[in-house]
Amino acid sequence: MALIHKCLIVIFTLGLSIFGYGSEQGSSVQTLEQQIQNIAQLERWQEQQMVGEQLLNHPKLSLLQKVSLFELLGKVAFQRGELRQGIQFFKRMEVELNELQDLTRQFTAVKMQGIGWYHLGEFAASEKDYTRALELAKSHQPPIEVAHIQNNLGLAYVKMHDLMSALSHYLDAYELYKQHGDEQDQADIILNISGVYIRLLRYKKAEELLQKAISLFEKLGDSYGIALSQANLGVLYTQTARFELASTYLQKAIDYYEAVNDVKHLSYEYSNLAKVSIAVGDMSLAETQVNFAIYYAEKAENDSNMSEALYVQAQVFLVKGQVAEAKEAAQQSLEMNQALGAELREKRALSIIALAESAQGDTAQALRTLTDYDHATFQLLNQALLEKAEKYQKRFEESELSQELAQLKQAQQLQELRTKQHQQLMWMSGLVVGFALLALVAWYRRTIERKAKLDLSNEVAQRTAELQKTADQLRSANQVKSQFLANISHEIRTPLTAILGYSENMLHEHHDNEALKASLTVLMRQGRHLKELISDVLDLSKIEAEQLELELTEFKVESLLSDITDMFHHPCLEKSLELIVDHRLETPYRVCLDYVRVKQVLINLLSNAIKFTHHGHVELLAEPQNDGILFSVSDTGIGMSVAQLEKIFEHFQQGDNSITRRFGGSGLGLSLSQQLAAMMGGTIRVTSELHVGSRFAFWVPCTRLNQQDEQEPCKQIKELGTHAFSGQVLLAEDHDDNRILFERILSNLGLQVESASDGKQAVEKCLSSYPDLVLMDIQMPHMDGLEALSLLRQAGYEGPIYALTANVMEHEIKYYLDSGFDGHLSKPLEQGKLVSVLNATLNNDYNRQTDTDISLDMADLKQSFASTLEQERYKLIDLWQEEDYAGLQFHCHKLAGAAAIFGFLPIADIAKQFEAALKQQNSAQYQDLFLILCDELKVQAYSEQLDIS
Repeated sequence: MALIHKCLIVIFTLGLSIFGYGSEQGSSVQTLEQQIQNIAQLERWQEQQMVGEQLLNHPKLSLLQKVSLFELLGKVAFQRGELRQGIQFFKRMEVELNELQDLTRQFTAVKMQGIGWYHLGEFAASEKDYTRALELAKSHQPPIEVAHIQNNLGLAYVKMHDLMSALSHYLDAYELYKQHGDEQDQADIILNISGVYIRLLRYKKAEELLQKAISLFEKLGDSYGIALSQANLGVLYTQTARFELASTYLQKAIDYYEAVNDVKHLSYEYSNLAKVSIAVGDMSLAETQVNFAIYYAEKAENDSNMSEALYVQAQVFLVKGQVAEAKEAAQQSLEMNQALGAELREKRALSIIALAESAQGDTAQALRTLTDYDHATFQLLNQALLEKAEKYQKRFEESELSQELAQLKQAQQLQELRTKQHQQLMWMSGLVVGFALLALVAWYRRTIERKAKLDLSNEVAQRTAELQKTADQLRSANQVKSQFLANISHEIRTPLTAILGYSENMLHEHHDNEALKASLTVLMRQGRHLKELISDVLDLSKIEAEQLELELTEFKVESLLSDITDMFHHPCLEKSLELIVDHRLETPYRVCLDYVRVKQVLINLLSNAIKFTHHGHVELLAEPQNDGILFSVSDTGIGMSVAQLEKIFEHFQQGDNSITRRFGGSGLGLSLSQQLAAMMGGTIRVTSELHVGSRFAFWVPCTRLNQQDEQEPCKQIKELGTHAFSGQVLLAEDHDDNRILFERILSNLGLQVESASDGKQAVEKCLSSYPDLVLMDIQMPHMDGLEALSLLRQAGYEGPIYALTANVMEHEIKYYLDSGFDGHLSKPLEQGKLVSVLNATLNNDYNRQTDTDISLDMADLKQSFASTLEQERYKLIDLWQEEDYAGLQFHCHKLAGAAAIFGFLPIADIAKQFEAALKQQNSAQYQDLFLILCDELKVQAYSEQLDIS
């Protein structure tokens, strides 16, 4: 097998050489840099090592590339667990760097060697490399890197049981972390310091630090840090004879290490857990745990952990009377500790060997004696360390005292010198007086400056108060403006209700008169547009506060242009102007935009063009451009100068005062149009020549919809396929008309439908009949849909439950799915989605070719809903007068869903806006939206009464 393996290596090497030669000759030569980077992509370490050695012998490999290759091979070796080979690569990297004088990368090479030795358990070697890295870091690395090396040195000294050195480096690292580190760094160093305090027998302080570290790790979401802290707490509780707590915390740490397969820590913590079992006298469990410790130490190839596990195993053997086995395990531990330089562990191993050699029967008493010996040894060690620290402190204080004495002596000598020279310095008294006068002048100036600063502070405070008062006045004026706009809107809507109602009535009465019918149709359409513009006046304040939201709908651009043509046909005839409306779009051209806002911008642009044009023509052209549509409005009017063009988009501004006197207007249309265009992601640009004409270009980004979306959007579900579905569906819906409509839809699909008007009924009926599918409204009286869902799941119902709601925002749908709903259906129902849900949940197979379209008659339901509009308005008024905002929110949600289903889209839109304002507690919009919603309910109720009559 060895011969075959060598042959394969030779063949592989030759293949690489041939491939390298061919690559050099071919047109796609692979650079050395690419070959170095490709090493990380190889699957086996042997291949990576072989390719790396071949590249190291490449004649064209530069020194810098060789250093990069050593670094890459070292890191890959560490990742593969080949620590010793990784250390060798970093050593070779350090040698090469001596020629380059690259201290930053040299620091990396030395630091990585220290890390490798530490993880191999050879802490003396690790300490040497960390010390070299610290010297490099202090002169060429940022403070945070110095802190990391100080921390690593502390870890190495702890493993070598040099606790004072460890504590010194930890404290240096802690000071640096407070200035330059983050919370993770501070939590780690607190954990390390607590470990030293445990070894110094300062248990109370160590426990406080560990609890603080756990809190920081939990805040950071650091499970590894929590496990380390729990393990240290387990050791602390073991040494303070709180064995039950010790076992609990050690087991928590072991559970985490097993989950992440951390064999190194598993070995160490199983040794600690075995010590607890020994202390409580459970030798059988201790033997099992120590066997686990030895297994994981072998798997980790860590001599330090193995020596600790063998030491604990020797204790178990000794208690069980297996003296020879105890001596053998202790002897192995002793040899490993001597190799590692762990002097304290050597003493412990020697004590076990001594007990084993002297044991003659009462082994349990021998172990208790050994435990007392260990405890006393630690106390003596701690006392020695404290005495050493006090000695250093005393030496420091003596040094300070010597310095003070030297300073006093120098002061005495100086005083004597001043005494001798006193008479020689008398002539300087005048100079001293002069300095005193200068000091007096400086004091006087400082007093004046202080007074000036105080006056300035008072003036600033007074000015601040005046500005605050002005801000309050402006805020009050803004509220008055909002109230004024709301009142004006209400007053205009009241007569507009009668205008629209009588126009619609005349349209029904004179439907045979085509000429009158056409005029009334235009009147109705423009009256409704006037109602929309009244709402736009209120939207002006929303634009200024950045609260206006776009309502995206699907429509044909051709329909929009036709609507615009009808609106401006008669104004152009009155002024003998030619109105040209054309487009260069493919037909039909469907887009998804805010129809009202696009139309509003075009109306403003065309109104201005007609207003300022006395002869000639006005042209509206639509054409595709840059992933959008460009609407161009051109005229042969009076035109504008350069000075006029600079201010036409400002609030309440026109070209000049003469234009206002001649043509009228508020100067608000173009400013509002520009802001609306910007909200839609578009632009408005203008070119003009005085006395020749102007051209406004309105570009809005959009995408043409797919051809399958040709059909006009329905106001409600009008057609559904009749599928051969079978099964039972429970429908929970509190609105009577909605519930009847949904029952018809589901029944027409062949399903058995059982209904509930609130969440409580839904739970009772679901648990009694166990339906195949549950469609659950969210907001219902007595018990909402979320509570009903929770109760059904607790009661054991496992069938699919879908949320049926008008809330269709992405975050709302995500919240329902996270709460446990299997899916979401929006109101109004979408045909394709409903059928998909039924097919997926009921598992019915049906033949798509046998589907036939049927019309769902819901005229009676729409009539029933329309008859309740006046009652809905009275209900809103009652809730408003009672200031029951929670009730208003629930009522608006219910009203919005039903109105959308039965085609009353203006009511649905306003109700949704009012519900959103109530949810966000945006009280500034409450009154405006309340008045608008009441007016809309009144208008729709009046219109529907005319239709019914």
